[in-house]
Amino acid sequence: MDRSQLVTGGLLLVAIVLVPGLAKYALTQIGYGTLGTVIWYGGYGAGVLLVWALWLRPLDIVGPNDPSRPGE
Repeated sequence: MDRSQLVTGGLLLVAIVLVPGLAKYALTQIGYGTLGTVIWYGGYGAGVLLVWALWLRPLDIVGPNDPSRPGE
């Protein structure tokens, strides 16, 4: 993993945390608390799905007894 991928990943994680939190805060302050909560849950849910789809799903995680691995 090179530096640009680390920077991109870090910025993505910051955006996943910051954007829904700031949106909820702003909407709650102007009287739309329920909408802010929906935005907050939706933002974090979308962030979790995005992290799963981009980083976790492509991983090839196998155990030591995987039949597709030749014996050692």
